[in-house]
Amino acid sequence: MTRQFALPFVHVESYGPDFLAAHSNAAALTWLQRTPAWPQGRLAVWGECGSGKTHLLHLWARREGAAVIPGTLLRATPVAGPLAIDDADTAGERPLLHTLNSAGEARYPVLLVGREPPARWRVALPDLASRLRAITAVAIEPPEDSLLRALLAKLIADRELAVG
Repeated sequence: MTRQFALPFVHVESYGPDFLAAHSNAAALTWLQRTPAWPQGRLAVWGECGSGKTHLLHLWARREGAAVIPGTLLRATPVAGPLAIDDADTAGERPLLHTLNSAGEARYPVLLVGREPPARWRVALPDLASRLRAITAVAIEPPEDSLLRALLAKLIADRELAVG
């Protein structure tokens, strides 16, 4: 039997319109379609790693013309339009507070994505803590079996694998 060697092709994530809707992510999808209805122009989507938060963030950002920035790269600069912060729970406290204040003053929507609801983020700045508690947070629940089956089929097809 001969051994087949795997070629080192890198799989690049694509956040196209092929997001798989399911009961577990229905609430997040609904809120993301209603940006003008977000209280204070802010929304947080939270859930487990691999639940689709980043995919949804990119879909929303594309539709709204929002800049996407990882939380670890967030800096205290004025907000110049809608903003989507991925892994917002990793952002520095002062840059996040400044960003929320700047976006609020300019009336730009901000989408935050993290693993926990913002009210549970450990922050030392009282002003930031109060703003985080006031943000509407919607959970992406653990996926149901039908979603896992569909996701597995999609990931296999994306990689052009033949699986019996």
